[in-house]
Amino acid sequence: MIELDRAVVRRLVEWDPDGVPITSVYLTVDGRRYPRKADYEVRLDELLRRAKAQAEGLGHEALRSVRCDVGAIQAHVREEFERGDTRGLAIFSSHDAGLWEDVRLPRPVRDRVVVAPTADVLPLEHVLETHPTVCVALVDYEKARLFLSELGRIEELFDVWDDVPGRHDQGGWAQMRLQRHVDDHRHRHLRNVAEALFRLWKRRPFDHLVLAGPAEGHLELERELHAYLRQRVRARLPMPIVATSEEVLARTLEVEEELERRLQAERIERLTSAAASGGGAVLGLGPTLAALGDGRVAELLVSLECSSPGARCPACGRLAERDGSCERCGAALEPVPDVVEAAVASALRQGCRVETIVVDGLAGSGGIGGFLRF
Repeated sequence: MIELDRAVVRRLVEWDPDGVPITSVYLTVDGRRYPRKADYEVRLDELLRRAKAQAEGLGHEALRSVRCDVGAIQAHVREEFERGDTRGLAIFSSHDAGLWEDVRLPRPVRDRVVVAPTADVLPLEHVLETHPTVCVALVDYEKARLFLSELGRIEELFDVWDDVPGRHDQGGWAQMRLQRHVDDHRHRHLRNVAEALFRLWKRRPFDHLVLAGPAEGHLELERELHAYLRQRVRARLPMPIVATSEEVLARTLEVEEELERRLQAERIERLTSAAASGGGAVLGLGPTLAALGDGRVAELLVSLECSSPGARCPACGRLAERDGSCERCGAALEPVPDVVEAAVASALRQGCRVETIVVDGLAGSGGIGGFLRF
């Protein structure tokens, strides 16, 4: 299994299967959502049934290749895949063209399968574009270790060392002078760390900043930060200065998940308030599909497990909740097994931001909604 990065997406985009279809599967395997392996295996089986159905109209050789893809993907997930802390999984297979990529994802994804002449990389690109970068400053009064965490991986960049004198057991004025001397060195050390963080942010911008350390130094550091960085502080954690990279990453991922839940709850509240007041948002499947068909959606919010059968116009591509005639061109609509998934794909093609909601809050509104451009 490989980690997601831009090289993976580039390799998939450039892959030429020479007319052989590629089966692309996205599956949420998050242990917090699906504690048992059997829970996500059931969802996998449904996706693979859809893959076979999508391949039915293809030629004999293409159909045989897709059936081989289905068997290989099923065997891999059931027999070889070790979940660990993986939250999402993407697999790309084209048996007759020799393609196989299984990609570990750092967040849950909407379950999805596409059989097509090219790999379905839009969800990967979306993860790359929207996953936050977190800087961790692990600080005491003499040393600071700076880390960057992104896409479930962490990199220790560099240390900041300063020679700070220790306390001395003298009394009276000598003790007071020494304490002032120590405090001055500590202050200069924290100022040096703040300057190093600002230089890092200008060179490699990050979205969030976590301050950590064994004593009060990481809390005092916050006062020395540039205003741009103070705005990015998301958590303050007690942590030993000698913590391993793996320990720092584990705590950072906890912060990311809590921040994601909080920000999503805030987004849902804004969406529902805006829709209720007519202030540039829609809620529910029908209104959202209509706005998406008119090109009015700027940002789509959709619950992770939201799905519904629906219909698509074969002439203009407009989506609808049920069969009938297209509102735009009058053509007869064709059924699609999951119109929500079709809506997500359409939104991504239009350049909309798409946010998969993993918290409760949209269920009472059909699990889908969007902020409007106009």
